[in-house]
Amino acid sequence: MTSVIGLLVIAGIPTTVGVCQALSAQKKADAAAKEKAKFFLTATVSLDGGPPVECMCVLKEGRLWIDHPAFPVPGHKFMGWYFMYPSEAQHLGMVSTIADDPPMLNWIFVDKDDHMVRHGGRQDTTGGHTVGPWHWSADEYWLTLEGSASKFVAVQMENGKWAVAWDVDGSILRNSTSGGGGGGDGDGDEDDSEDNEQNEQEGSAGEKTGKGASRRRRKCIPIMLHRRMQLGMESKFVKGQGGS
Repeated sequence: MTSVIGLLVIAGIPTTVGVCQALSAQKKADAAAKEKAKFFLTATVSLDGGPPVECMCVLKEGRLWIDHPAFPVPGHKFMGWYFMYPSEAQHLGMVSTIADDPPMLNWIFVDKDDHMVRHGGRQDTTGGHTVGPWHWSADEYWLTLEGSASKFVAVQMENGKWAVAWDVDGSILRNSTSGGGGGGDGDGDEDDSEDNEQNEQEGSAGEKTGKGASRRRRKCIPIMLHRRMQLGMESKFVKGQGGS
């Protein structure tokens, strides 16, 4: 009797392994499908002192902008998805359409010099810029870069419009003035007197190098970027509650 039971157990092993392999393959397929699902980007912010409003993010002239009613930007609405970036690191990159007719795609990346979120061709992304990994937060709501959803900021540019940057080390907020009515937990005007002195020094250097001037005392607020799925898809079936 014991030997019969043992034979039945052994006979059942291939079936169990086959089921596990099928489930694993299905999960990978679901994950791949989710990464290809298209989504818009929005930011809920107050840039004019009024109540926060949800604004579409748009692409124009190589940058990602916030199309706020008080500071409109007539650009192409971000419509992106994830795509493996062709490099040794094999980061999960992100692409977006930049035109509908004819249809065109660009990579989304962060400029290594000014930390602005930009879009461009493959050649534009080389040279040490941050190309990923992009993903989504554990609650499936926010866009993340390098695992964080809370390091994006809105920066007011010379034209008065607001563009998106990646404040990976907090330096953009530290070297800025407070802007609008807020859009996150950060505070842009702490240690103001020290920042003024520091930025005067950086400004002098920037005038010589051409890089520092673009980051002097701009208005800046922390933001988070919401992934508004084009088809209302959720990703819980792909990722566990803790995210991975």
